[in-house]
Amino acid sequence: MRRVLLLEDADWGGVQTITQTLVSALSNHGWSITCLNWRQTSWTQLAHHARASNVLLASHNFGPTYAGVALKALSGKPLISWVHGPLQPVLRTANSSWLKKSWLHLLYRQVDAFVSVSRTTEASLLDFMRGLGSHHPTSHVIPNGLAPLPPGQPLHVHAGHGGDTGIEPLLLGLIGRLALEKRPGFAMETLRLLPDNAQLGIVGEGPLHRQMVHEGMDLLQQGRLHFLGKHPSGASLYTPWNMTLITSRYEGCPMTALESMACGVPCVAVPIPAMRELLDRDAPYLLARGETPAALAEAVIMVMSLPQKQVQSDIARLVARHSVDNFCQRWQEVLNAC
Repeated sequence: MRRVLLLEDADWGGVQTITQTLVSALSNHGWSITCLNWRQTSWTQLAHHARASNVLLASHNFGPTYAGVALKALSGKPLISWVHGPLQPVLRTANSSWLKKSWLHLLYRQVDAFVSVSRTTEASLLDFMRGLGSHHPTSHVIPNGLAPLPPGQPLHVHAGHGGDTGIEPLLLGLIGRLALEKRPGFAMETLRLLPDNAQLGIVGEGPLHRQMVHEGMDLLQQGRLHFLGKHPSGASLYTPWNMTLITSRYEGCPMTALESMACGVPCVAVPIPAMRELLDRDAPYLLARGETPAALAEAVIMVMSLPQKQVQSDIARLVARHSVDNFCQRWQEVLNAC
């Protein structure tokens, strides 16, 4: 039995979901996985488990990888860093200094292998790592896998007609942290360009919540905008909606999109590189033609006009390529190679 020490951060949204999926899948295939939150575990315990493991796996290429590098130095065990989003846009959004970038260059020299969730993510990482000189860690791309979703707790969704149009409402969902990189205000502007029967439910919290309430007061009063707060993971996050929206500045391989489509709910997105990579092959009509609220609103209307059978067939084919079995097999290949 091969032993893996997985260094993780708790409550990291989609990263936490896919980490749990990997742990469960590997455990079912006979791997011994020790999961430790590197922030909440003493260094004595971390070092003990590192020495008893065959491989160190950092669940993210920032904090967990910092801890992983230190534990590699103590234990001599190989370190894999899991990269969930394009590094360059993340650093730009955070206004990272040259000192932070230099630190990351130094840190990444110690990593034995990187696993990126998409080609988009890998390309950004490799571009950043050009400054590493002759040291080139092994790089792999393993798209996220989908485990069966539990039903989840019921989500109360207001389904009034909005504007008293007398026609069935068009219910749109936005699920995720209300933060700058997710551009939740973009979805709100998209809503303004849709017919009066369209409503937007926002599931999640974050630093932009108060600003969005202020800017969307008219939509709230019209019954077209609903802030639903945090909600436990499960199919109930997605099944109330006609479709979900992705408005992010950047993504890696978003679990929100995959989970939504696994529930049979189309996910309409702005055409950022990661979403083109995910959708172009099977359902390109789920991509807006441009990165504007008007283009996203046009895509929503077009998807509603398509035959439901065609849309369901296309998203089912996409979901099948993200099976948890394939995901687990590819991860086992990487772990066995270390």
